[in-house]
Amino acid sequence: MSTQKRTSRTVRRQPGAQRGVMLVEALVAIAIFSFAVLGIVGLQATAIRTVRDADYRAKASFFANQIVGRMWVDRFNVPTYALNAAATACDDGDNTAANPLVTSWISGLSDATNQGALPGAAGLQQQIIVGPNNVVTVTLCWKSPQDDAAHNFTLTTQIQG
Repeated sequence: MSTQKRTSRTVRRQPGAQRGVMLVEALVAIAIFSFAVLGIVGLQATAIRTVRDADYRAKASFFANQIVGRMWVDRFNVPTYALNAAATACDDGDNTAANPLVTSWISGLSDATNQGALPGAAGLQQQIIVGPNNVVTVTLCWKSPQDDAAHNFTLTTQIQG
């Protein structure tokens, strides 16, 4: 039997050929992590904006249902609740009403000290249209400071007396 002796050869690289590769790998990892963090921050900002808009829509729904509830209680005087019926909803204008219940509703809707108020609702025309057979359409308008255009919420119902 012959015994072969194995010799291993070590390939020697020139000094400095691998120098700095670990640093480059670390920098690439940091860059990827930074982009991921920026993406998460952008996603969070979008989520906050969406939640804010949903909150405003929920408040608008609450206020629309509030005035409709007042109409149901006073269902024999529903035509007196009309507000800016001939105007275009959400235009800049006046929200004066002859009915004191509508006036108090508008003041609660746009009161800056009220935490539940809609932002920018004071300068925009809210609209209550009372049609035939007491079909009521309530349109609420608001404009948050971050938005360029006004938003609106419309509720239509029939109040039977």
